[in-house]
Order: sequence, then C-alpha cells, then structure tokens
Amino acid sequence: MAKTDILIIGGGPAGVTCALTARKNYPDKEIVLVRDREKSIIPCGIPYIFNRLNSAEDDILPDKILEDNDIKLLIQKAVEILIDNKKVRFDNGEEIEYEKLVLATGSEPVFIPIKGVDKKGVFVIKKDLNYLKELREAVLEARNIVIIGGGFIGVEVAEEISRIKGKNISIVERASHCLETNFDEEFTKVVEEKLKEKGVKLYTGKVVEEIEGRKKVEYVRLDTKEKLPCDLVLLSIGARPNIQLAKTAGIKVVERGGIWVDEYLRTNIGDIFAVGDCAQTKDFFTRKDVPIMLASTACHEARIAGSNLYKIQNLKENKGTLGAFSTSILGLGLGAAGMTEKIAKKEKFDYVVGKAKVVNRHPGKLPGAESIFIKLIFLAGSEGYLLGGEVMGPESIGETINIISLLIQQKMSAFDLQSLQISTHPLLTASPISYPLIVAAQDAIKKMRDRF
Repeated sequence: MAKTDILIIGGGPAGVTCALTARKNYPDKEIVLVRDREKSIIPCGIPYIFNRLNSAEDDILPDKILEDNDIKLLIQKAVEILIDNKKVRFDNGEEIEYEKLVLATGSEPVFIPIKGVDKKGVFVIKKDLNYLKELREAVLEARNIVIIGGGFIGVEVAEEISRIKGKNISIVERASHCLETNFDEEFTKVVEEKLKEKGVKLYTGKVVEEIEGRKKVEYVRLDTKEKLPCDLVLLSIGARPNIQLAKTAGIKVVERGGIWVDEYLRTNIGDIFAVGDCAQTKDFFTRKDVPIMLASTACHEARIAGSNLYKIQNLKENKGTLGAFSTSILGLGLGAAGMTEKIAKKEKFDYVVGKAKVVNRHPGKLPGAESIFIKLIFLAGSEGYLLGGEVMGPESIGETINIISLLIQQKMSAFDLQSLQISTHPLLTASPISYPLIVAAQDAIKKMRDRF
C-alpha cells in the first residue's frame, strides 16, 4: 500500500490547478494526482475539434506541467473512499493512504429520457479522447446534424461545424432563445441572427419528442410534429456533478447538486475537499445553489482549496460564483458576469440599467474599428453597487468581461466607475471621451437621479 501527503482524484482543470497551487504553497509535500484515463481533455476546446483543430488529439491537456512540478500522475480508477482509515481504493485492489484528499471528479453529460435516444448516431459531449475521435469522424461524415440544446456548447459546436461546407445544421432549444440562461434578449437575438446568416436553422421554444430511424437515426420529431432529417444527433443539454464516489463514502451531498463544501471548499469530512464541477456552487449574490460548471470557476475553487489544505493562509475564501462567461460566435465576442437584468428582476432586486454603444477605436475610421455594446446592472439607490454586466463586440471583449467580474467582486459602484482611471490608445481602445464602462455607468447614474 502506498502513501502520500496530498491525493487529488481527477485530472481536469480543477484537479491540475489544485495540484499546481498546492505545490506552490506546500513545496515539501508529496502530491499524487489520479485520473482514470490515459489522456486528459481541455473541456472548453471540445467544440473546436471539428474544424479549427486538426484532430481531437490537438485538444489534450499536456502532462508535462505535472512532471515539471514534481506531481506524480497515477492512471487508476478510484472506486472507494475509506474515510476512517484515510485511504482510497482503486479498481485493481490497490490502496493509497492520504493526509489530505481533494475530489475533482468533474461532471458527466445528461441524457434526456426521450424515445430513440439510444439509437446509433446519437452522441453527447464527453471528456474522453477515444469518444471524441469517434464523434469527430461521425460529424465529418454526416450531412444533416441536429443539436439538441442551445446553450454555450450547443451554439459553439453549431458555429464550428457551420464552417465546414455541405453541412445542414439545426439547433432545437426548448427556451425562447439560444443562450437564454446566460444573456438578456438584446444579446441572444444578435447571436441567433449570426447563426441564421451562416445557415444554421433554429427551432426555439420547441421540444424533441422522439428520435426516429431504423438501424440508426434518420429523423428528429418535434412537439410541433415537424420532422427534421438527420444523420447525427448531438445532445448538449448540460451536465450533472459526478458525485457517486463521495456519496457512497457518506460525504454530504446537496440534493440535485454537488458535494457540499464550505467557503474554503472543505467537505463535511475532515481533510477532504471538493472542487470543480463535482462541488456545490452558490450564487455570489443570492447564495442559492446554481448549476454553473465552468473551467474558470473550477480553477478559482481549486486555487482556494490548494492554498488552504493544511492551514487557512488565503482569506480570499469562495464567496460564490459570478458565473463569468465568454464566447465567440462567428467573430462576435460575448461576455457576461454576475446578474443579467432578467435575473435581477426575478430575484426582486431594485436595480437600474446603464448602457453604452461605442466604437473600439478612435477615430472610428481606423482599421479594425468595430462596435461595442455594453449593459451594466447596478443596485438602485445611493450605494449603486455593480450587480452584473454583459458585453458584445469584437473578440477582444473577453478581457472586458474579466474587468467587469473584478469590479463586481470589489463592490465597485456606478459612482466609482464614473471616475475610473483608464489607459486608452487609438489602436487599442475606445476613446477616453466615450469609454464604454464609464459611459454605461454615467447612463445608470442619470437614471438613478431621474428616479429619486
């Protein structure tokens, strides 16, 4: 039987980040990372294996970073946590004793219980290299492709495949708009128009009743009785936390959620932590459980856990997720962090909206000039705290949403943003006269004053 100081189960972004953070904070500790596959996939890169990447192998997370940081890698499947003995047992019967255990077991795709879902030609998004190689080959061979689910992965996969000639792509989404969970309508409508211009057919507000076909998929039948011909169906309707290992061991889990954790990602069992998709996620503002599974969120949690395994030395505890998202659809960059207006209204926050539409160069005749639209949600009243923001424009707005995320975490207000000190340059940013964050904040302040 082997023994280690820190044992991490899971080789995705959360597991690797936790291992690297632990190494920086505890240089004398032995660290072992265990995963059940030979190769680890970069989850956010999966939509791009069909065209922009030359193969599924191009989306592998390199193991060299573990080797360079003296982190031992073990390819085994963990089957049991022996809490009383502080050991983990693997499917080959071997055991490892630990001082600290981190569960980074990730998530698994959701299958919807519809007739025909088990037919040949139906795929999901799995973080498994061999499965993705098979999916890539099937996509390249297929002509008619139906994607069930218009969230980030579904839309990004549709956009990627639309770049390949001869593909007839349809998205079926039960909500009124694609990306409706993450963006307000001003943004989702623009994305949908982009997809339509590229030939992607959208069936929003509709549900798949059956996947039809003899030996393999041939049609998808909707609740409207429409029948969409297809050679391949891709289910992209979300994922659920992979909590079976924890649950079997008696570690506390949240009903219809992940593994229960405190602000330092500690479970209810001493010396056991949980990070990433498998861990419970709470909203930054409401503290309600939210089903957000992002690599960026996972890495944030992993850094907190990795810093505080042996002692609380990082007081930047996990206060909840802002759900900071970004994506690129046919050259259009979109980002969101914190509350959308729709969520603020649903949660009964008293809020005001500030908007700005500016050009990202000055003067606007410069090459590369494109429009930026920004929408900020502020708490109404004297405090005017920033609750959330959405932005769309050129792909460079990915960093703008990161700035918005930081402003929210630092409890910045519309009044703070109005006096923000910034750097500008004609080739790099909007004009200092009409910098989008400042203009949107000023718009919100005007509305506050009009109200009061």
